Amino acid sequence: MPIEVTMPKLSPTMESGVIAQWLVKVGDTIKEGDVLADIETDKATMQMKSYDDGIIVHIDHAAGDEVALGQRVMVLAKKGEDAKQVAAGLGLGGAQAAPASRTAETEVKPALAASGSSGATTSGNGQEEVAAPPVEAHGGRLKASPLARKMAESSQLDLGRIQGTGPGGRIIRRDIEAYLSGSPVQAPAPAATAAGTAAPPASAPAQAPVTRPATPPVPAAPTAPVARPTAAAAPLAAQRIPHSRMRKTIAQRLLQAKQTAPEIHVTVEIRVDKLVAIREDLNRRLAAENIKLSLGDFVTKAVAIALRRHPGLNASYEPDAIVRHGEINIGIAVALDEGLIVPVLHRADTLGLAEIRRQSAALAVAARSNQLTTEQLTGSTFTISNLGMFGISQFDAILNLPEVGILAVAAAERRPVVEGATLVPGTVLAVTLTADHRAVDGAMAADFVRTIKRLLEEPAMMLL
Repeated sequence: MPIEVTMPKLSPTMESGVIAQWLVKVGDTIKEGDVLADIETDKATMQMKSYDDGIIVHIDHAAGDEVALGQRVMVLAKKGEDAKQVAAGLGLGGAQAAPASRTAETEVKPALAASGSSGATTSGNGQEEVAAPPVEAHGGRLKASPLARKMAESSQLDLGRIQGTGPGGRIIRRDIEAYLSGSPVQAPAPAATAAGTAAPPASAPAQAPVTRPATPPVPAAPTAPVARPTAAAAPLAAQRIPHSRMRKTIAQRLLQAKQTAPEIHVTVEIRVDKLVAIREDLNRRLAAENIKLSLGDFVTKAVAIALRRHPGLNASYEPDAIVRHGEINIGIAVALDEGLIVPVLHRADTLGLAEIRRQSAALAVAARSNQLTTEQLTGSTFTISNLGMFGISQFDAILNLPEVGILAVAAAERRPVVEGATLVPGTVLAVTLTADHRAVDGAMAADFVRTIKRLLEEPAMMLL
């Protein structure tokens, strides 16, 4: 029996996925664990892996297609099965290639073939751009090179809004660059013709010199500087950027949080001079292991311990109950170009500082390279959002529902602090807890951040 591969559930809230790109083709032999495609979910672009061995005999959808959860995306012939017979049994009459991308058509203009031209043009940097078949846009016909199409797709541009300056009005690389920069591009000027440009005279006829009476030189009168008109700067073109699936999901979830959860915000300032000194000493000792602890790693450790002592913050709110979780799984917010993603540090209270650093760094790398697994994206019970690296003094974070708490971590700043009756220089870090007031009272929130303050001001307390 052939194997039908369906769209898997790659995130807890996923209902469909967009095929960003296929990494295999019809005829390939694949094994369990091989990556088949990159799938854009509501949270991130993730890898779809194979759970079976076999030969690909049919691919149902093209790159760019949105596929519902559980819908078939490809068919495999199992080991020992004849791929052609499997394809014939599906009514395909043979192994079929994946459908072409929806962004371009496959026909070539007959006029181009008839002219005997290769359709290649040279871009401004000397790289050849191959003429592309027409592209359908706004009900009309547009011509664009493959490089221009790729640039437009990566920048989410509508080719129908761009004026082509290539041969026959074709859209090429410089047109995309000009549109993005807002600078107008002129098509190359045609070569001069005999009818359009008069040739300069070869030489002027020789004339005899004219003898004029000598006159005394007259000093030149001072002249005022001539004001020259300056060219008006071209107005910058507005850029319309369609929402990605991640951006839509972020917008929906944040709006839901602000509309449904009454928030309480509690801020505390923490003197971290001892912590900074301990961090520097540990980093010297860990240099041989290529580990460099950040202040954020100490904050994560302190939060994990505080959640164990205050289980009311390690919870989720449901309409009929508050669920206090057994495991402490801390989500670490990671900023990407296209939005924010929250990979999860599982069982953070059982991890030492070095392991927190290793796992946090690995999660950040996986997030930025679209290699997070489903497990790494699920199970969070509390979230930390850290903007300290941007020099932010204090901020409030929005809840990551259904969690009841999120901690906003600002920068550690050098400032004057009161010590006894004198002012001394100190390093101060501000953290702000945002809590769901339906589940967390003010006293509970204050007690939680007070515990974090004690742990960070006296780091040795984290050993107890």
